[in-house]
Amino acid sequence: MRLVRILLPIDHNGTTAACADTAFGLAERFGVELEVLHACPPPLQRLPYSTELSPIYYEELADVARKQIDLEESQATDWFERRLGAHPEVKADLLTMEGLAGPAVAMRAKAADMTVLPSIAARENGLFGPARDAAMFHSGRPVLIVPDEAGGPIGETVVIAWKDAVEAVRAVTAAAPFLATAKRVRLLSVAEDGENDGDATGFAMADYLAKAGVPVETATIELGAREVGEALLEAAGSGVLLVMGAYGHWRWREWVFGGATLYVLRNTDVPVLMAH
Repeated sequence: MRLVRILLPIDHNGTTAACADTAFGLAERFGVELEVLHACPPPLQRLPYSTELSPIYYEELADVARKQIDLEESQATDWFERRLGAHPEVKADLLTMEGLAGPAVAMRAKAADMTVLPSIAARENGLFGPARDAAMFHSGRPVLIVPDEAGGPIGETVVIAWKDAVEAVRAVTAAAPFLATAKRVRLLSVAEDGENDGDATGFAMADYLAKAGVPVETATIELGAREVGEALLEAAGSGVLLVMGAYGHWRWREWVFGGATLYVLRNTDVPVLMAH
């Protein structure tokens, strides 16, 4: 099944330059539609909570909130038109949705092949935090995390962070468009606590990919005193696309990331394709 749509969530100031360049570049490279989503909190979600607001004061605050929304929509449109002007060959549309960022992004991400979002270090605010969580854990689709350091073509070298887990399998499947054109593919397994449980399935996955025409180099990383995420980033190196599962779960209405996932989201200096 061919790629159809890439989703790029933005706030009224757009997104990071690296994220925008990546999304527009991939849309052009794969010949797919780019949907730029501006999630905008509605007036009622901008009002201060109080049980003693008079109806007149309430209406005044609502009017101020509506004017702020109009301003933010105008700013988002200006950002989009500038970006589109720099990439006239890309078929892109701007969609503004009033509502909480998480549900809006999750809904649109379900109908996209991947969502492009900045790393935590690159951009973290009231939109991108919830958007990252929702796209990664509530859409069933992969997320491409882009740090500010990302540049140039993505996917010439692909590094797969292998783990004997469903999330890792889904990440490899999501990476198929990049694997098909990669010049080099490496599959890394991490030996945690001196164990190599992932090696057997890792070798099986490497064999499967090789039979699909994607020759893979395999290696095992000794963890030592390092965190898993730290070891993965060090072994991956620079100028690569890192492919890995996203590990976490919903608990008491807060997204809880696994240790390696959170470390990579905070510290990566290479693009990371994640799937839950």
